[in-house]
Amino acid sequence: MMKFKPILLGILLLFSCMPIPTVSADSVEVCCDSGLVELYLIGPAGSGEMSPFDAALSDESEELTISDAIAQQQEIASWEIDPAWSGAYPSTTWEFAIDYSVRNAGGVQINASVSIIIGGEEYTGGTDQSNSFLPSGDGTLNIDVDVDAGSISSSSKIEVVLSAQTVVFSVPNTDAGLTFIWGGTGDGSSVRGVIPLVDLIIEEPVTEGMDVYISMIVASPFGQMTAAHAESLSVSVNSAVLSGDPIVTSSGDYVRLTWTWTSTTSGTQDISVAGSIQIQSGTPTLTGATTFSIETVDTGSNTGGGFYPTEEPLRSDGGGSKLVASISMELDRTDEFLTLERKIDLTIDGEMSYWMRWGMDNIGSDDSSLSQPLRIFKAGTVSDEDRRNRMIDDVERAEFESQMVNLGVTYMNDGMALELEELIGNDVQDLERISFSVDLQGKKNVVPHPLTLSITTLEVIEENKESVLLRNFIIVQPTPIWSSMDMSISIDTGMMASLTGANIKGEDSIDISQRRTPLGETIEISVENLKPSATFSFSAYPTSNLLNAPLSLSLITLAIVGGGMWFAFTLTKNKRRGALWIEMILIPVVLLALFLGYNPFTVGAVAGISVALWTITAIASPRKKGIPPKSNPIAFPVIECPACGTPNSITTDERPFRLPCEGCGRVLKIVE
Repeated sequence: MMKFKPILLGILLLFSCMPIPTVSADSVEVCCDSGLVELYLIGPAGSGEMSPFDAALSDESEELTISDAIAQQQEIASWEIDPAWSGAYPSTTWEFAIDYSVRNAGGVQINASVSIIIGGEEYTGGTDQSNSFLPSGDGTLNIDVDVDAGSISSSSKIEVVLSAQTVVFSVPNTDAGLTFIWGGTGDGSSVRGVIPLVDLIIEEPVTEGMDVYISMIVASPFGQMTAAHAESLSVSVNSAVLSGDPIVTSSGDYVRLTWTWTSTTSGTQDISVAGSIQIQSGTPTLTGATTFSIETVDTGSNTGGGFYPTEEPLRSDGGGSKLVASISMELDRTDEFLTLERKIDLTIDGEMSYWMRWGMDNIGSDDSSLSQPLRIFKAGTVSDEDRRNRMIDDVERAEFESQMVNLGVTYMNDGMALELEELIGNDVQDLERISFSVDLQGKKNVVPHPLTLSITTLEVIEENKESVLLRNFIIVQPTPIWSSMDMSISIDTGMMASLTGANIKGEDSIDISQRRTPLGETIEISVENLKPSATFSFSAYPTSNLLNAPLSLSLITLAIVGGGMWFAFTLTKNKRRGALWIEMILIPVVLLALFLGYNPFTVGAVAGISVALWTITAIASPRKKGIPPKSNPIAFPVIECPACGTPNSITTDERPFRLPCEGCGRVLKIVE
């Protein structure tokens, strides 16, 4: 017996190192054999990886440029799956493809090879006369590799290596180069082959009344991404596919998905449970099934209340949840201060919503396995009867909302992957007040149902200084918690408050519009399907200056326009006004600049230019027809009548000249 102890210890050690999912003794592996898959080439040339999911592709491609001729074998790049998934694979021809670009040369003569290493076996294919010349421009280099049947252990890896033995440029110019391109969205660089890639494990069903909880573990070298990004993934009971969103929990490094199936008959019965997965579009669907014996009991109620995991649910299935952010702000002058009030509504669905609901129902739990964002909450007024009753009681919600005032930064940053202080645009300690509220949207149960987390803040804001009111607030995670975000922002100001120079920097897809009336300014910002990695910053100059405030700016603008019109029409009292009337089209231009929220300098410049044009036109306008020009009066000599003393103007040079007196009528004789 002593002789066999080292052997037994070695066997035990070997089995302990195998990455076997954590499943019960009654779990059954139903799937899957090797299947056809297209593995995308991603990552740097020296440490690249392969993934069957296009979600792993980045926005920017990886590139490697060869600018000098190669006369001996040289490794270009390599990619691997480490560790790979255990299982057997058949004899097939693997298809390697990588995009390239030839610049400043007539073409490239290349002798290249691709090696595929599976476990300890290596298979190589190379270029021939059909693909050894790469013409100038863009194209794809294709190399086939024949792979013999074999098997791979869970501790081995699959590696693909691209090498070049010779590279010769044809008719090269300065800076001639051959660039290989991979890893970006839209790139066609990949390798197609048949390999084991995933296991589907069905756990022993759990019954509760007439409800039967069916759990399936999705295990693969790609972890949670397999469950999140597979083309299709389903479980069926007695050939009927289960609908609804499953509850997602962890199973070691893998994902456990749990559906609820309601039996129509009570008592002991056999059910057939099948799992299926299609990794990619165009590839075969892998399926497997098993049979379980269950016992259901008709308790008189319709359901058992739904599946409730004892362990903390996952915040992401690997793909992330949709986030909808609706933000409203009000800027106004209060007691000689500018104040900014915010109302932020975050509508959350999917795994993240379920995690929050489960966390509120477990508030104050002493379970040490809980993550930090849930463990920091105290029980407060929540009793043991309220906790873990599959219902979010009013006392649990009230305690959550109250404690979030102090714990919000940790809960949102570490738990929700949302940077609270970027969302509210300020340090929490600098706020006048902050409050949280939760709207369960009609469902108090711990079920996959949307909820809304509302945040209300009030702060005193510094005047005449550029302030960043909002910045990108999603914290990018290795396993995405958020898939995308829809965001709408509405900002209103009072009559004597302004957000001058409001603008969005960063993401081009974000739309912003600004409106101004004498009653205040309105700014609208919206974007849909914003990526979590997108960066943006919304900034403005809060002010109550008379030249910036909507009411005073409107009155000043109207005074300039009105004064300019009065002056121009006064100058053209006896002139033609046709050209001036045409230029009155500038009035709506000025008002439009004011309404569209252009900065005061621009509005004033437009108004001033308009008044100047009106004045120039008024001066240059010709007189109206039929109105003689106003002449200067002529000074005539005057003589008084000797009889009555009436002055009489002498309007002629004729001498002698007899002039009747305008007073008495006597004839006056003028001789000189």
